[in-house]
Amino acid sequence: MKQKTDRQVFRLLLSAILAIALYGIIADGARSQETRTVTDSRGRTVTVPREVTRVATFIPAFCQVTEMLTRGGGKVVAFPTAGISPYFKKVFPDLLVSNPKGYDSRSVEDIIASKAQVAYGPDLVLSDPQREQLNAAGVAVVSANGLATVEELSQSFLIIGQVLGEIEAQRAEEFVAYYKGNVSLAARLSAAVPPEDRLKVLVLYGSGGSYRTINRQDISHHYLTAAGGINLAGDYMLQSGMGAVIDAETIVSLEPEVIFTSGPNDRDEILKDPALAQIPAVVKGRVYACPRGIFAWYARSAEGAMLPLWFGTKLYPDLFKGIDMNKVVLDYFSEFYNYLLPDNELNDILNPEIKK
Repeated sequence: MKQKTDRQVFRLLLSAILAIALYGIIADGARSQETRTVTDSRGRTVTVPREVTRVATFIPAFCQVTEMLTRGGGKVVAFPTAGISPYFKKVFPDLLVSNPKGYDSRSVEDIIASKAQVAYGPDLVLSDPQREQLNAAGVAVVSANGLATVEELSQSFLIIGQVLGEIEAQRAEEFVAYYKGNVSLAARLSAAVPPEDRLKVLVLYGSGGSYRTINRQDISHHYLTAAGGINLAGDYMLQSGMGAVIDAETIVSLEPEVIFTSGPNDRDEILKDPALAQIPAVVKGRVYACPRGIFAWYARSAEGAMLPLWFGTKLYPDLFKGIDMNKVVLDYFSEFYNYLLPDNELNDILNPEIKK
Protein backbone atom coordinates (compact mmCIF):
# COMPACT_ATOMS: atom_id res chain seq x y z
CA MET A 1 0.00 0.00 0.00
CA LYS A 2 2.90 2.30 0.89
CA GLN A 3 4.50 1.75 -2.57
CA LYS A 4 1.24 2.60 -4.29
CA THR A 5 0.92 5.79 -2.27
CA ASP A 6 4.45 6.84 -3.14
CA ARG A 7 3.72 6.33 -6.84
CA GLN A 8 0.58 8.41 -6.56
CA VAL A 9 2.51 11.21 -4.86
CA PHE A 10 5.19 11.05 -7.52
CA ARG A 11 2.58 11.24 -10.29
CA LEU A 12 0.90 14.18 -8.60
CA LEU A 13 4.23 16.00 -8.27
CA LEU A 14 5.13 15.27 -11.89
CA SER A 15 1.74 16.51 -13.04
CA ALA A 16 2.17 19.70 -11.01
CA ILE A 17 5.66 20.31 -12.47
CA LEU A 18 4.40 19.78 -16.01
CA ALA A 19 1.44 22.04 -15.36
CA ILE A 20 3.71 24.81 -14.07
CA ALA A 21 6.06 24.43 -17.04
CA LEU A 22 3.15 24.47 -19.47
CA TYR A 23 1.72 27.55 -17.77
CA GLY A 24 5.10 29.27 -18.11
CA ILE A 25 5.25 28.47 -21.82
CA ILE A 26 1.71 29.73 -22.35
CA ALA A 27 2.43 32.83 -20.27
CA ASP A 28 5.61 33.56 -22.21
CA GLY A 29 3.70 33.17 -25.45
CA ALA A 30 0.98 35.48 -24.20
CA ARG A 31 3.52 38.07 -23.11
CA SER A 32 5.19 37.95 -26.52
CA GLN A 33 1.85 38.91 -28.04
CA GLU A 34 1.24 41.78 -25.62
CA THR A 35 1.72 45.31 -26.89
CA ARG A 36 1.99 48.86 -25.64
CA THR A 37 2.06 52.26 -27.32
CA VAL A 38 4.60 55.06 -27.63
CA THR A 39 4.15 58.56 -29.02
CA ASP A 40 6.70 59.52 -31.66
CA SER A 41 7.99 62.96 -32.59
CA ARG A 42 5.18 63.40 -35.11
CA GLY A 43 2.65 62.95 -32.33
CA ARG A 44 1.58 59.58 -33.70
CA THR A 45 0.65 56.71 -31.40
CA VAL A 46 2.70 53.69 -32.49
CA THR A 47 2.03 50.17 -31.22
CA VAL A 48 5.16 48.22 -30.25
CA PRO A 49 5.69 44.85 -28.52
CA ARG A 50 5.53 44.91 -24.74
CA GLU A 51 9.06 43.54 -24.66
CA VAL A 52 11.25 45.08 -27.34
CA THR A 53 14.38 43.00 -27.86
CA ARG A 54 15.26 43.64 -31.54
CA VAL A 55 15.57 47.12 -33.01
CA ALA A 56 16.94 48.81 -36.12
CA THR A 57 18.31 52.35 -35.95
CA PHE A 58 18.19 54.51 -39.06
CA ILE A 59 21.18 56.70 -38.15
CA PRO A 60 24.46 55.82 -36.41
CA ALA A 61 23.90 58.40 -33.65
CA PHE A 62 20.75 56.58 -32.55
CA CYS A 63 22.61 53.27 -32.51
CA GLN A 64 24.90 54.97 -30.02
CA VAL A 65 21.94 56.21 -27.96
CA THR A 66 20.43 52.72 -27.95
CA GLU A 67 23.66 51.07 -26.82
CA MET A 68 24.04 53.71 -24.10
CA LEU A 69 20.49 53.26 -22.78
CA THR A 70 20.66 49.45 -22.86
CA ARG A 71 24.23 49.32 -21.52
CA GLY A 72 25.21 47.15 -24.45
CA GLY A 73 22.14 44.94 -24.13
CA GLY A 74 22.36 43.38 -27.58
CA LYS A 75 19.10 44.81 -28.91
CA VAL A 76 20.41 46.45 -32.10
CA VAL A 77 20.01 43.95 -34.94
CA ALA A 78 20.44 46.41 -37.84
CA PHE A 79 22.31 49.72 -38.07
CA PRO A 80 24.04 51.90 -40.71
CA THR A 81 27.18 49.80 -40.91
CA ALA A 82 29.37 52.48 -42.51
CA GLY A 83 28.78 54.80 -39.54
CA ILE A 84 29.85 52.36 -36.82
CA SER A 85 33.59 52.50 -36.15
CA PRO A 86 35.79 49.67 -34.87
CA TYR A 87 36.16 51.64 -31.63
CA PHE A 88 32.37 51.76 -31.28
CA LYS A 89 32.35 47.96 -31.45
CA LYS A 90 35.20 47.72 -28.95
CA VAL A 91 33.22 49.67 -26.37
CA PHE A 92 30.01 47.81 -27.25
CA PRO A 93 31.04 44.33 -28.47
CA ASP A 94 27.43 43.15 -28.21
CA LEU A 95 26.93 44.63 -31.71
CA LEU A 96 29.06 41.82 -33.11
CA VAL A 97 26.69 39.29 -31.53
CA SER A 98 23.35 41.01 -32.13
CA ASN A 99 24.11 41.73 -35.79
CA PRO A 100 26.59 39.04 -36.92
CA LYS A 101 25.48 39.23 -40.55
CA GLY A 102 26.00 42.98 -40.75
CA TYR A 103 22.42 43.92 -41.58
CA ASP A 104 22.46 47.52 -42.80
CA SER A 105 19.49 49.64 -41.76
CA ARG A 106 19.85 51.76 -44.90
CA SER A 107 18.23 48.79 -46.64
CA VAL A 108 14.57 48.05 -45.92
CA GLU A 109 15.18 44.47 -47.00
CA ASP A 110 17.98 44.13 -44.43
CA ILE A 111 15.78 45.53 -41.65
CA ILE A 112 13.11 42.96 -42.46
CA ALA A 113 15.67 40.14 -42.68
CA SER A 114 17.07 41.14 -39.28
CA LYS A 115 13.65 40.43 -37.73
CA ALA A 116 13.64 43.82 -36.04
CA GLN A 117 10.47 44.51 -34.08
CA VAL A 118 10.90 48.28 -34.21
CA ALA A 119 12.87 50.69 -36.40
CA TYR A 120 13.41 54.33 -35.50
CA GLY A 121 15.09 57.53 -36.59
CA PRO A 122 14.42 60.63 -38.70
CA ASP A 123 11.62 60.45 -41.26
CA LEU A 124 13.86 61.79 -44.00
CA VAL A 125 15.66 58.46 -44.35
CA LEU A 126 12.46 56.66 -45.43
CA SER A 127 10.08 57.14 -48.31
CA ASP A 128 6.38 56.50 -47.73
CA PRO A 129 6.50 53.23 -49.71
CA GLN A 130 9.44 52.05 -47.60
CA ARG A 131 7.57 52.86 -44.41
CA GLU A 132 4.58 50.91 -45.69
CA GLN A 133 6.84 48.01 -46.63
CA LEU A 134 8.22 47.84 -43.09
CA ASN A 135 4.77 48.09 -41.52
CA ALA A 136 3.50 45.32 -43.79
CA ALA A 137 6.39 43.13 -42.61
CA GLY A 138 5.42 43.71 -38.98
CA VAL A 139 8.13 46.27 -38.19
CA ALA A 140 6.81 49.21 -36.18
CA VAL A 141 8.31 52.49 -37.41
CA VAL A 142 8.81 55.23 -34.83
CA SER A 143 9.74 58.75 -35.93
CA ALA A 144 12.48 60.44 -33.91
CA ASN A 145 13.02 63.65 -35.84
CA GLY A 146 14.39 65.98 -33.19
CA LEU A 147 17.99 66.81 -34.09
CA ALA A 148 18.45 70.58 -34.32
CA THR A 149 18.16 71.88 -30.75
CA VAL A 150 18.81 70.68 -27.23
CA GLU A 151 15.07 70.30 -26.59
CA GLU A 152 14.50 68.40 -29.84
CA LEU A 153 17.40 66.04 -29.29
CA SER A 154 16.29 65.46 -25.71
CA GLN A 155 12.87 64.48 -27.01
CA SER A 156 14.47 61.96 -29.38
CA PHE A 157 16.46 60.45 -26.50
CA LEU A 158 13.27 60.08 -24.46
CA ILE A 159 11.35 58.53 -27.36
CA ILE A 160 14.08 55.94 -27.88
CA GLY A 161 14.05 55.15 -24.17
CA GLN A 162 10.28 54.66 -24.23
CA VAL A 163 10.55 52.30 -27.19
CA LEU A 164 13.17 50.17 -25.47
CA GLY A 165 11.38 49.66 -22.16
CA GLU A 166 10.82 50.94 -18.63
CA ILE A 167 14.43 50.67 -17.47
CA GLU A 168 15.74 52.37 -20.60
CA ALA A 169 13.08 55.08 -20.35
CA GLN A 170 14.31 55.88 -16.85
CA ARG A 171 17.90 55.94 -18.05
CA ALA A 172 16.89 58.29 -20.86
CA GLU A 173 15.38 60.70 -18.34
CA GLU A 174 18.56 60.57 -16.26
CA PHE A 175 20.71 61.19 -19.32
CA VAL A 176 18.59 64.14 -20.48
CA ALA A 177 19.01 65.70 -17.03
CA TYR A 178 22.79 65.28 -17.35
CA TYR A 179 22.77 66.61 -20.91
CA LYS A 180 20.74 69.72 -20.14
CA GLY A 181 22.77 70.21 -16.96
CA ASN A 182 26.00 70.46 -18.95
CA VAL A 183 24.47 72.98 -21.36
CA SER A 184 23.21 75.06 -18.44
CA LEU A 185 26.55 74.86 -16.65
CA ALA A 186 28.40 76.10 -19.74
CA ALA A 187 25.92 78.98 -20.08
CA ARG A 188 26.33 79.96 -16.41
CA LEU A 189 30.12 79.98 -16.63
CA SER A 190 30.22 81.95 -19.89
CA ALA A 191 27.67 84.49 -18.65
CA ALA A 192 30.56 86.44 -17.13
CA VAL A 193 31.75 87.38 -20.65
CA PRO A 194 30.20 90.68 -21.83
CA PRO A 195 28.52 90.45 -25.26
CA GLU A 196 31.11 92.76 -26.82
CA ASP A 197 33.98 90.54 -25.61
CA ARG A 198 32.64 87.21 -26.80
CA LEU A 199 34.91 85.38 -29.20
CA LYS A 200 33.96 85.14 -32.85
CA VAL A 201 33.97 81.53 -34.01
CA LEU A 202 33.57 79.40 -37.12
CA VAL A 203 32.98 75.66 -37.19
CA LEU A 204 34.55 74.27 -40.37
CA TYR A 205 34.54 70.83 -41.96
CA GLY A 206 36.53 69.72 -44.98
CA SER A 207 34.41 69.17 -48.08
CA GLY A 208 36.27 67.88 -51.13
CA GLY A 209 38.93 70.57 -51.22
CA SER A 210 36.62 73.29 -49.87
CA TYR A 211 34.98 73.90 -46.50
CA ARG A 212 31.55 73.57 -44.96
CA THR A 213 30.26 75.46 -41.97
CA ILE A 214 27.25 75.28 -39.65
CA ASN A 215 24.46 77.77 -39.03
CA ARG A 216 21.98 78.05 -36.16
CA GLN A 217 20.01 75.06 -37.45
CA ASP A 218 22.83 72.74 -36.34
CA ILE A 219 22.94 71.37 -32.79
CA SER A 220 26.60 72.40 -32.35
CA HIS A 221 25.58 76.03 -32.81
CA HIS A 222 23.63 75.79 -29.57
CA TYR A 223 26.54 74.18 -27.73
CA LEU A 224 28.82 76.94 -29.00
CA THR A 225 26.55 79.77 -27.95
CA ALA A 226 26.01 78.16 -24.52
CA ALA A 227 29.80 78.23 -24.11
CA GLY A 228 29.87 81.95 -24.92
CA GLY A 229 31.01 81.83 -28.54
CA ILE A 230 29.53 83.86 -31.39
CA ASN A 231 28.87 81.69 -34.42
CA LEU A 232 29.83 83.92 -37.33
CA ALA A 233 27.87 81.65 -39.67
CA GLY A 234 24.74 81.54 -37.52
CA ASP A 235 22.60 83.07 -40.26
CA TYR A 236 24.64 81.73 -43.18
CA MET A 237 22.73 79.93 -45.94
CA LEU A 238 19.77 79.01 -43.76
CA GLN A 239 17.84 77.88 -46.82
CA SER A 240 20.43 75.11 -47.31
CA GLY A 241 19.65 73.43 -44.01
CA MET A 242 22.09 72.98 -41.15
CA GLY A 243 25.19 74.01 -43.10
CA ALA A 244 26.63 74.87 -46.44
CA VAL A 245 29.86 75.25 -48.40
CA ILE A 246 31.81 78.38 -47.52
CA ASP A 247 34.77 79.61 -49.58
CA ALA A 248 38.13 80.82 -48.29
CA GLU A 249 37.40 84.43 -49.28
CA THR A 250 34.29 84.48 -47.08
CA ILE A 251 36.17 82.85 -44.20
CA VAL A 252 38.88 85.54 -44.44
CA SER A 253 36.27 88.31 -44.52
CA LEU A 254 34.61 87.00 -41.35
CA GLU A 255 37.92 87.08 -39.42
CA PRO A 256 37.20 84.23 -36.96
CA GLU A 257 39.16 84.39 -33.72
CA VAL A 258 38.66 80.67 -33.07
CA ILE A 259 37.95 77.77 -35.44
CA PHE A 260 36.62 74.38 -34.43
CA THR A 261 36.92 71.53 -36.93
CA SER A 262 35.34 68.10 -37.20
CA GLY A 263 38.68 66.33 -36.80
CA PRO A 264 42.46 66.49 -37.11
CA ASN A 265 42.48 66.21 -40.90
CA ASP A 266 40.37 69.33 -41.29
CA ARG A 267 42.41 71.15 -38.65
CA ASP A 268 45.66 70.42 -40.46
CA GLU A 269 44.15 71.35 -43.83
CA ILE A 270 43.14 74.75 -42.46
CA LEU A 271 46.53 75.37 -40.85
CA LYS A 272 48.28 74.55 -44.14
CA ASP A 273 45.94 76.55 -46.38
CA PRO A 274 47.86 79.68 -47.55
CA ALA A 275 44.57 81.46 -48.26
CA LEU A 276 43.75 81.30 -44.53
CA ALA A 277 47.22 82.02 -43.16
CA GLN A 278 46.42 85.54 -41.93
CA ILE A 279 43.08 85.03 -40.22
CA PRO A 280 43.24 85.61 -36.43
CA ALA A 281 42.42 82.00 -35.48
CA VAL A 282 45.36 80.65 -37.50
CA VAL A 283 47.79 83.41 -36.50
CA LYS A 284 47.02 82.84 -32.79
CA GLY A 285 47.02 79.04 -33.07
CA ARG A 286 43.38 78.73 -32.03
CA VAL A 287 42.24 76.02 -34.44
CA TYR A 288 40.95 72.98 -32.57
CA ALA A 289 39.77 69.52 -33.63
CA CYS A 290 36.57 68.45 -31.87
CA PRO A 291 36.81 65.29 -29.77
CA ARG A 292 35.44 61.97 -30.93
CA GLY A 293 34.67 58.94 -28.80
CA ILE A 294 32.64 56.07 -30.22
CA PHE A 295 30.91 58.76 -32.25
CA ALA A 296 31.64 62.37 -33.22
CA TRP A 297 30.71 64.83 -30.49
CA TYR A 298 29.57 67.50 -32.95
CA ALA A 299 27.22 65.29 -34.96
CA ARG A 300 23.96 65.18 -32.96
CA SER A 301 25.33 62.39 -30.80
CA ALA A 302 24.82 61.60 -27.13
CA GLU A 303 28.50 62.37 -26.56
CA GLY A 304 27.64 65.91 -27.65
CA ALA A 305 26.48 66.32 -24.06
CA MET A 306 30.14 66.99 -23.24
CA LEU A 307 30.76 69.43 -26.09
CA PRO A 308 29.48 72.67 -24.45
CA LEU A 309 31.96 72.15 -21.61
CA TRP A 310 34.82 71.36 -23.99
CA PHE A 311 34.02 74.42 -26.12
CA GLY A 312 34.14 76.53 -22.98
CA THR A 313 37.54 75.21 -21.90
CA LYS A 314 38.95 76.18 -25.30
CA LEU A 315 37.24 79.57 -25.56
CA TYR A 316 37.61 80.84 -21.99
CA PRO A 317 40.03 78.60 -20.09
CA ASP A 318 40.10 80.92 -17.05
CA LEU A 319 36.31 80.86 -16.63
CA PHE A 320 36.15 77.09 -17.20
CA LYS A 321 39.23 76.22 -15.13
CA GLY A 322 37.05 74.20 -12.77
CA ILE A 323 36.07 71.85 -15.59
CA ASP A 324 38.42 68.87 -15.85
CA MET A 325 37.64 67.37 -19.24
CA ASN A 326 39.63 64.24 -18.43
CA LYS A 327 37.30 63.59 -15.51
CA VAL A 328 34.22 64.55 -17.53
CA VAL A 329 35.03 61.97 -20.21
CA LEU A 330 36.09 59.25 -17.77
CA ASP A 331 32.90 59.69 -15.76
CA TYR A 332 30.77 59.70 -18.91
CA PHE A 333 32.19 56.43 -20.21
CA SER A 334 31.90 54.81 -16.79
CA GLU A 335 28.38 56.02 -16.01
CA PHE A 336 26.68 55.79 -19.40
CA TYR A 337 28.71 53.11 -21.20
CA ASN A 338 29.79 51.00 -18.22
CA TYR A 339 33.28 51.17 -19.77
CA LEU A 340 36.53 51.90 -17.92
CA LEU A 341 38.46 54.14 -20.27
CA PRO A 342 42.23 53.50 -20.49
CA ASP A 343 44.54 56.53 -20.50
CA ASN A 344 45.60 56.08 -24.12
CA GLU A 345 41.98 55.98 -25.32
CA LEU A 346 41.13 59.04 -23.23
CA ASN A 347 43.98 60.92 -24.88
CA ASP A 348 42.88 59.82 -28.36
CA ILE A 349 39.38 61.15 -27.68
CA LEU A 350 40.39 64.57 -26.36
CA ASN A 351 43.51 65.11 -28.47
CA PRO A 352 42.72 63.55 -31.85
CA GLU A 353 45.61 63.22 -34.25
CA ILE A 354 45.82 61.99 -37.83
CA LYS A 355 46.39 58.25 -37.81
CA LYS A 356 49.64 57.36 -39.52
